[in-house]
Amino acid sequence: MDNTKNVVGLIFFIIIILLFTVGGYFFMNYMLDDFANNTSNTENITEIKEIRIDSTKDYIYFENNEDILHEEHIEKQDVVINIKGFESINEELASELASYEAQQVSIDEADLAEDAICVNEANLYSFPYREYEDTVFGDYISLVINDFSYNCTTGSRIENIKGYVIDKNTGEVITPEDLLTEFEITEDDIIEQVRQRLNDTQVLDGDTQVIDIEGTLNDIENGEYGTVKSLSISKTGDLVINFIVKSNRINYNDSIELN
Repeated sequence: MDNTKNVVGLIFFIIIILLFTVGGYFFMNYMLDDFANNTSNTENITEIKEIRIDSTKDYIYFENNEDILHEEHIEKQDVVINIKGFESINEELASELASYEAQQVSIDEADLAEDAICVNEANLYSFPYREYEDTVFGDYISLVINDFSYNCTTGSRIENIKGYVIDKNTGEVITPEDLLTEFEITEDDIIEQVRQRLNDTQVLDGDTQVIDIEGTLNDIENGEYGTVKSLSISKTGDLVINFIVKSNRINYNDSIELN
């Protein structure tokens, strides 16, 4: 009887040793390996950098909205590029906008022709103003700033286009040259696609073409980014050229997605 108990005890002892041996093997080969992989994966994760000045607001937001000419849907608003490093640019944009108020001319001050009709609630004859287009797509933040001049008798005329495309990861401005390279677009591609756009939208005033196609293309080809043209990224992730169209009536702004 004692021998039987000893044999049974020995068998249980051997089973326990085997369980520890097998368990230890799986632990060493799988558990520690998984831990090592998880540690490696954690080390490879890039830390997301907060580039916003105020993390509670959008990358680009607007404030101090007020009507300039309600019936023409023209308003004034300050744009804030809510990205670290853009503080001085925000101050510059705010200063430019403040200077526009000093350039306003009232109807009472204007030297109107006898047959001119100029009436509006704000009693304004002429003034500069600006409009904005902002988009966020993927890693791109885009802001396009269109500067206009308004005249009570002739309407609005585009004067200047500038803008910024910003890398959301770094907060750095992406240059036009880098954007063209990244999207595999050349300046010649832009000219040809704008030419097609102008031909498609050309209108006639009698026998005269209203759009100055060659003059517009010459400005785009030889003008600098930030004056007559600007690049941006659309809501669908396409590269966009924003440009001024020359006309024998009044210049206006247009844009096309490049492909």
